[in-house]
Formats: sequence, C-alpha cells, structure tokens
Amino acid sequence: MKPSRSLCFATLLLAGCAVNDSHIANDARTRLLGMSEVDLESCLGTPDERGTFANTDILTYYATSTSSDNFSIPIVGGIGFSNGGYCHATFQVKDNRVTQILYSGEKNATFAPDAYCAPIMRTCLDHLDQTPVASAHDGQPAKPAASDQRDPDPGQR
Repeated sequence: MKPSRSLCFATLLLAGCAVNDSHIANDARTRLLGMSEVDLESCLGTPDERGTFANTDILTYYATSTSSDNFSIPIVGGIGFSNGGYCHATFQVKDNRVTQILYSGEKNATFAPDAYCAPIMRTCLDHLDQTPVASAHDGQPAKPAASDQRDPDPGQR
C-alpha cells in the first residue's frame, strides 16, 4: 500500500503546481489591462511577433513547457510522468494601453486551464507586486507615469 500513497502524493503535488500556475495566468489577464506598451515590453521583453493595424498593436509572446518526473517505487521499479504544452499570449494594445489578453495553444495542464501561460506572465506580475503604483490592481487602467502626461497647452503658464 505504501507505493500507491507515494504515487498519489506525487500526483497531487504536481497538480497543485499546475493549479497555482493557472491562477497566475488568470490573475495576469486582469492585472495587466491598462498597462502601457512600454511598461509591458519592459517586464515581458520584446514580443516574438508584432503586428500593427491603425492605432492597434498586436504583441504575441511564446512559451513552451515540458516536464518529466520520475518516481522510484521499490516494488514497481519506477514510474515516469511526462507532460508539457505551449502557450501563445497575445496582447491587444490600443492607443498605447493593453486592452485585451488572449491565450492560445496547448495551454491547459490537467485540471489547470492556461497553466502553461504562467511562465510568460510571472515576471511581469512580480514586477507589479514590487511597483504597485504602476499596476492596475482594481482592474482599472494603470495611471500614466509623470513622463506620460502631456501639458495640454505649454504656452499658458
């Protein structure tokens, strides 16, 4: 009976990690809305693909995740698990602000939708946690930095 307990524990542990990654990906969908394109590229890096249509930019980032875990159970001799997927995170940016985030690809781990998108988003969410002024914690667009604000009429002072 001990081998089956070990196997169940290992399976639950792996599922727990995937569920946490799923929460990270879903959190990013709301927290990154309203972020400026410059701030987005500052925390995610240069996109793998970019398209421009009038005043809208489409930025796409790719992530691939493969994992292989091996467990030795004395009676059985060893069991291996392999899983993985890929995610394309696509950001729609209108008038310099993120307005929509879509995930596509083989992005779902078992019981964890969008889990394979978490590696793309993790660094950006960590950055927002360290600089809450630039984030959109309440789902509202982030306020522009002082450098983004323009004086409407510099001649009137």
